[in-house]
Amino acid sequence: MSTRQHRPSLIHPVIRQAFEIKQTALPWNRAISAGICLGLPSLIGLMLGRFDYGLLAGTGGFTYLYAFTEPYTLRARKLFYTMLGIGVSVFGGSLLSPYPVLSAVVLGLIGALATFIFGALKFKGPAALFFVLSFALASGMPNGPAEALPRSMLVLLGGALAWLIAMAGWLTNPHGPETMAIRRVYANLAALLDAAGTKGYSKARHETLISMVEAEAAFAGKSRSWRDPHMVHRLLRMFRQAHLIYQETDTWNQRSMEPLPPALGRAVSAAAESLRSGRIPTMDGLWQLEDRDRELQRLLRPVLELESILREHSDSEDAWEGRGVPHTPAKSIFLGAFDKNSLVFLLSLRFGIILMIAALAAHAFNLNRSYWVPLSCASVMLGSTVVATYHRAIQRSIGTIIGILIASAILWARPEGIVISLAIMLFTFFAELLIVRNYAIAILFVTPNALLMAEASSHIHNVAYFAGTRIVDVITGSVIGLIGVLLLGRTSASSRIPYLMGQTIRSQSELTALLLTEQPGADLAEGGHQQRAMKTNLSNLTTVYATALGEIPRSEEELQRLLPVVWALDQFGYLLDSYAKTPNRPVLSDTELAGLLLVFEKTAQSAEQQRSMALPEVPALALAPKVRQELITLQNALVKSLSAPL
Repeated sequence: MSTRQHRPSLIHPVIRQAFEIKQTALPWNRAISAGICLGLPSLIGLMLGRFDYGLLAGTGGFTYLYAFTEPYTLRARKLFYTMLGIGVSVFGGSLLSPYPVLSAVVLGLIGALATFIFGALKFKGPAALFFVLSFALASGMPNGPAEALPRSMLVLLGGALAWLIAMAGWLTNPHGPETMAIRRVYANLAALLDAAGTKGYSKARHETLISMVEAEAAFAGKSRSWRDPHMVHRLLRMFRQAHLIYQETDTWNQRSMEPLPPALGRAVSAAAESLRSGRIPTMDGLWQLEDRDRELQRLLRPVLELESILREHSDSEDAWEGRGVPHTPAKSIFLGAFDKNSLVFLLSLRFGIILMIAALAAHAFNLNRSYWVPLSCASVMLGSTVVATYHRAIQRSIGTIIGILIASAILWARPEGIVISLAIMLFTFFAELLIVRNYAIAILFVTPNALLMAEASSHIHNVAYFAGTRIVDVITGSVIGLIGVLLLGRTSASSRIPYLMGQTIRSQSELTALLLTEQPGADLAEGGHQQRAMKTNLSNLTTVYATALGEIPRSEEELQRLLPVVWALDQFGYLLDSYAKTPNRPVLSDTELAGLLLVFEKTAQSAEQQRSMALPEVPALALAPKVRQELITLQNALVKSLSAPL
């Protein structure tokens, strides 16, 4: 029995991981809406006597697949530009269909540009995939240049339908995404209060920070709203109040290291629940805690203020007008990502080059319907790491082969238009429903769906030849994508970590100097250049580190020893963000500031050069003890990582 329990698995871990089923809630509403967006246009076209036009308009339905849980104001803009991008892709693919070499070059440019934009803005979703798909499908259609404009207009009509369906929730719950974000923040805050003074505090702190960062993205630039501005102001106040509660909880945990009264956690949890139920909680049970020590009173005050924030209505509008969370301008985001050390830029460049090579190779070998090769290549390269690319290649190949057989069986039966429309709806529904569980299972439905949309109007006489050709195309594209990722991106991430550590520490030094000195413009620190630069560097560092974990080969020991440093920088960055939102910040003397800047520079040099050096002692900073504590934590993590054996 013992031998059987410890017998090694015959399946390689990478392959086994590719077919793991994730225990994630199924997105029923999203799956139903996606099926309608892709299938309804073909039904409308069938009723109007132009089924081929309906299938083409259904391509615009891919717009819906870029909708997630972002606020509706952001979703409206994102989906509008996505719809335009898919329309332009169809127009360009049709226009350049007679010129396969130029078409391959433009396809690579579209893939690179879409990957860069989605990566820089950190948008969720399939990134370049459906822009590439739309361009590739259009490039394989007959009479391309003559039909370029009407095809793109049909795609825009399908995209407009998808936009309307994706925005329908705004009519009934216009601030649903923001409310959900605040509920997550306060649920994690309640857990943080309960974990104070215990071993679980570090994990609870991490979860709280993640939810706060997500909420900040939801509220960025949101000082006005289309509907119910009072609700927006209330949510904004709760978002800022969450920072105060977090800061005071962190201070308590550092100084007292004792558990907090459970009533505090219950009160914060009740505030989160009130956003769903509408019942405003009372804080009567907290008043008896006022007689406790001074530190507890400092934490108790922002928790008690939650009741008044939840009860405020119209009188809060004037006080909070124009005080939304500052957002980083798109120009600054793109300039920060357009850098030789930016992983977003390098991944975009790699994506475009490999995609172009795949399209040129398919043309050079004169493959039938050669656009399926770059499509498979693009799908495989959506993996964010080399391991993820392996997973995608395995999942794509096996799932696609089975999916092609399913599509071939359907096309062999020569189904009527309504059957194809219903099949597209069902395949899209199951693909979106199951993709959160496993990509390989979803591909079983994605592949026949794409084949039906592309080939339903074609007259396929030799189904066996059709199936064999598509399988060869998919395997060829998957292999090209995998080889390209291995050749161009094996260790590009891990080699940049030390440099980005140094850059992050220096940008945090500049922001600290601005926040803790009395100077003109210090009150404008939130959303200023220094804060944007710090966020850009920190974002690049965490992205590069996450990517390095998936590289092959990689040094597990080296990455593990650097993890505490990355964590310390992340925690310190969030502390500075919290200070930027605080109106009454401490002011350091010139002597303290000079000593602090020296500490930052020496620490940055040590991290960048990855060598041990004598780091100066952090000044006392009596007025800013949390800054001192975070810097000491960073120094300790760095010293420990450099002294750890490799």
